[in-house]
Amino acid sequence: MPARKITTWSLTALLLTATGGWFLQGARAQRQIPRTRTATGGGSILASNCRVKLLKHVNLGFDRVGTIKILKLREGDMVKGGELIAQLDESVARAALATAVEKAQNKIHERYAVKSLDVAENELQQAVEANRRAKMDVVPDIEVRRLRLAKERSALQIEQAQHDRVIAGLDRDLAQAELKTFFLSAPFDGMVSRRLKYAGEAVRQGDPVIELVSIEKMKVEGRVKLEDAIRIRRGQSVTVKLANPEDGSSRLPAAFLRATFRGRIVYIDPGASPVGERDVRVWAEVENHDGLLRHGLNATMIIDRATGGKPSKASR
Repeated sequence: MPARKITTWSLTALLLTATGGWFLQGARAQRQIPRTRTATGGGSILASNCRVKLLKHVNLGFDRVGTIKILKLREGDMVKGGELIAQLDESVARAALATAVEKAQNKIHERYAVKSLDVAENELQQAVEANRRAKMDVVPDIEVRRLRLAKERSALQIEQAQHDRVIAGLDRDLAQAELKTFFLSAPFDGMVSRRLKYAGEAVRQGDPVIELVSIEKMKVEGRVKLEDAIRIRRGQSVTVKLANPEDGSSRLPAAFLRATFRGRIVYIDPGASPVGERDVRVWAEVENHDGLLRHGLNATMIIDRATGGKPSKASR
């Protein structure tokens, strides 16, 4: 009998030990399982396989025909917004402007018309006064009418002279605007990436002369899931990191991979991809500190949903 009790207690202890071990192993396993969070479940959205692109990239040319007089910039030169890039031969345009300025300043016709009006008013007044004193038509009525017409003609000449001055002023402004088309200025701060013409070359209207790019800010474009796109707003902050190509064709230096870039969402495509995962194109404007962001590089972009922004078209 005692042996049976001992055996029963031993079996019970073994069962409790095994059961406790199972519970402990289950708890440990539960702690070891990583908790995954979907892109829309937290405070940020991941856009992977993004591409870095130039934000500002223009081909600059003259809005007229002519011969290049000045073009000293070379590839790699930095320019400021408003800085002169190139200039056509403008000697004819300057002569036309000088002529237009002289015409706009000419007041001779107006002064002559004013004096003519004074004389016509005086003659008419004397004729009317003579008839009034004599109480008869000393000056014939037809002569009085002629004098009155002369007065009105002089008044109209003043108006015509003033109108001609306005037109001359407009011609002067036109000549000034025409002269500006002989000068080509940078629309923004940037770097000359290509030089397509040289001094002495004749150009047609719109012919590219200089290719200018901005490298202070870059465009990072990627795609997000459709369910994530409706939660994205313009102006939301983003964090961008460069990444190696997915095919492993080439690897970036460590300095590029360590760098972090900040920016803001600018555009959320109101449409979606018609095939595949039904994703949506988005892009952000990102500050390019140290010039590490280069056109064509791959990147990942994390969109911070906690930051403010205007609702996108896709979310309305």
